[in-house]
Amino acid sequence: MSDIGSGQVGVVVTKLEGRGPLNLLGRDTFLGLNAELDRLDQDRSVRAIILTGSGDRAFSAGVDLEQMKDLEPADAEIFITALHGPARKLLTMSVPAIAAIKGPCLGGALELILACDIRIATEGAIMGLPEVQVGIPSVIEASLLPPTVGLGRARRLLLTGETVNAAEALAMGLVDIVVPEDSLMNKAHEIADQFLGMSRDVLASQKDIITKWLELGEEDSAKFTIQEFSRIFNTSAPHEGMSAFLEKRKPNFDT
Repeated sequence: MSDIGSGQVGVVVTKLEGRGPLNLLGRDTFLGLNAELDRLDQDRSVRAIILTGSGDRAFSAGVDLEQMKDLEPADAEIFITALHGPARKLLTMSVPAIAAIKGPCLGGALELILACDIRIATEGAIMGLPEVQVGIPSVIEASLLPPTVGLGRARRLLLTGETVNAAEALAMGLVDIVVPEDSLMNKAHEIADQFLGMSRDVLASQKDIITKWLELGEEDSAKFTIQEFSRIFNTSAPHEGMSAFLEKRKPNFDT
């Protein structure tokens, strides 16, 4: 994770810390990530986060089946709820979340990147939701797959459990950018740096609006966005942003 000094505005790199070279995800991984995202969400010096996997081989090959295979129903609910926490936080937190993906990104790991705002993958990345192949359904933030890639493609991926390579993922809109492996973090930072000069309040508002578009019907989301548009004028951001544009200078938003 990158350091941000007191009073500085910056970008934080957060790494998934799973088991082994394939970075297999367990309940402790989800709880730790959720706590870290909560902390970053409260830190007004943060303008963007980059989520990536630890190690050199994988973003993550998914949940740790050694932890899951013998779960009782109540424990299975606790386990999957632990995954929902950080995925929901990535979707709703106040700053943009950028996924930087290398190698396998499967199952629960794919749910995490679906909850991110921007997804960058290396040319060797592979993605999929193979849960049906090991006896469980894809749930929780897998619900974001249909609005991301379309219902037809989502049905195929969910029901077959097949994986797609980076080029296929780009073509269907599952990722936004594909880069050589040695360019992954540079590209992620290049995109994240775009948010450094923006108002955190406005970024939070825009993310909230996008989430409501996913969750509410058309009329209810329109009502919410009208109210949110009005609310942001309680901050200094609109005046400063538009004045700076008209005066041909960079805006100076409060943190």
